[in-house]
Amino acid sequence: MIDMTPFILPFALYIFLSQFASKFPSHYPLFYTTTVVLVGAATIYLLRGKGIVKMHRHIFPGIIFGIVGIVAWVLISRLQLEQAIIQFLPEWLQPGARASFNPFQSIENPIAQWGFIMVRLLGLAVLVPVVEEVFWRSFLLRWVISPDWQDQEIGVFSVKSFLWITFLFSLAHPELIAAAIYCSLLNILLYWRRDLWNCIVAHATSNLLLGIYILYAGAWQLW
Repeated sequence: MIDMTPFILPFALYIFLSQFASKFPSHYPLFYTTTVVLVGAATIYLLRGKGIVKMHRHIFPGIIFGIVGIVAWVLISRLQLEQAIIQFLPEWLQPGARASFNPFQSIENPIAQWGFIMVRLLGLAVLVPVVEEVFWRSFLLRWVISPDWQDQEIGVFSVKSFLWITFLFSLAHPELIAAAIYCSLLNILLYWRRDLWNCIVAHATSNLLLGIYILYAGAWQLW
């Protein structure tokens, strides 16, 4: 029996701590930095030597899927179609709003502003892709197929798991429709390449480009 802790704990810890940080806007930089440090340390410790993430150089598919995915995410998010859906969901299923923290308004010192931005980008483009892909596509996508998920190879297709993971991934993000399309793309990438590393690269590419777009356009509602 494979220990599920490395697959679940970093994700659960990140969700809990980042949501906690968003509740305190005046202390958000400190709490988010703490989140990155704690979750990063836990992730490195739990994944080290487990062979869960196998890095390699053949990442072109991941980069392309990442670019296509984030362009779709931004364009669809602009339509704000989610508002027509969220009102029909029970309150406990409605995704929470993002922190939408603008460092240029809330932090006076320019060095502190860019220090926080670097930490935010580190969390967004490095930590989150690893934590989420290990949970969603290495663990849960297989667990939905069978309780003996460790016997399922990476990238095994199942309609049930595809739909469930897409549904749950969407509920975890305020941009429901964009998240559903994005999750579907990464699921397809996994089925095609049968490779978790390309999904991590795709997610990292998307999040880095999203961070750049947010800084350029001032679209703070997206992070």
